[in-house]
Amino acid sequence: MNRIERLAAILLLLQQRPYTSAEIARRFEISRRTVLRDVQALSEMGVPVIAREGPGGGYSLDPDYRTEPLPLTRNEAFLLLLAIDAVQQLSDLPFQQELSSLTAKLRALLPQGEPTAGAQDLLANIGLQVPTREQKAPFLEALLQAAQAHAWLRVVYRSAERTTTQHLLPGQIYAQDGFWYCTAYSHERGERRTYRVDRIQHIEPPAAGFSPAPVAEGLPYDHPSHPEVRARLTPRGADLVETEAHLAAALRRLEDRSGEISLRCPPSELDWYARYFASLGAQVEVLAPPELCQKLENLGRELLERYQKR
Repeated sequence: MNRIERLAAILLLLQQRPYTSAEIARRFEISRRTVLRDVQALSEMGVPVIAREGPGGGYSLDPDYRTEPLPLTRNEAFLLLLAIDAVQQLSDLPFQQELSSLTAKLRALLPQGEPTAGAQDLLANIGLQVPTREQKAPFLEALLQAAQAHAWLRVVYRSAERTTTQHLLPGQIYAQDGFWYCTAYSHERGERRTYRVDRIQHIEPPAAGFSPAPVAEGLPYDHPSHPEVRARLTPRGADLVETEAHLAAALRRLEDRSGEISLRCPPSELDWYARYFASLGAQVEVLAPPELCQKLENLGRELLERYQKR
C-alpha cells in the first residue's frame, strides 16, 4: 500500500469512529511518527481532523464532514467479487431473497473499465472452493433471529443416530465445508453443543409453560479434567488430519512427515472421535484414553461380524 492509498484508508477509518494513533499504527503496521505525518498531510489537504489529547483521546473527523465514495482499485474489486463468488456457492444463505439485489448493487458500484476487467481476469485464475451440498438449511434465518434476540426455540433435530426434541438457545452460526452449523445451549442436555443446521426438522417457540434453568456454560472443551486423546499417525494419516479444521491445530508433525495428535475433549465427544479415527483405518494408532480404544475395538468387532457372515 503506497502513501496515497494509506491516507485514503485512514480517512475512511476516521469516518467510522475516533481512533488513537496507536490503533492506526497497528492497523497499517506503521510507526506513530508516520501516523502523525499522515494526519498532518490530511489536514494540509483540507480534511478537518480533530485531535484530542489525554486518556480516551485520538483522532476524529468533524461530524459534518463527508467524502464522496472512493473508486476501487483492481485488487479491491477482485477481493469483493471473490467474496461474493464464495458466498454464492453455499447451498443456503440467510436473507436469500436479498442476495440477487445485493449482488446487482455491488457490481453497479464497481468501477467500469480496467479495474473491473482486471478483477475478472484474476477471478479466472483463483477462487475459493466451497463444497457443493444438496442438503438445505431452511431454518437458518430463524436461528439467526433467535440468536440475536437471545430467544429459546423448541427444535426437532435428526442426528446420525436418532431424532430428538430439544429446547435450544442459539449462539454462534457459521459455515464450514459447505454446511451450516449452530452452537447452542441445550436445556435437556445441560450443556452447549454444535448442531448441523440442515439436520433441523422443525422449529417452533417453546410451550407457554417452558421455564429454562439458568444457562450453565460448563467446562471449556479442553479442560484438564477431560480425557486426553492421543494418537500416532502415518504420513498419509497426518495429511488427512490436516484437512480437519478443529484437529489440525492439535497435530504435531515429525521429521518423517508422520504425526502425533494430543488434545482434550468432553467425554460426550469420544463417540465422534471413535468414528473419525475408524475412518482413517490403518493410518492411525490411538493410544489413549482407554475408553476411546474400547469404542474403536467395538466398532472393529461390528465390522468383523458383519463381513464374516458373507
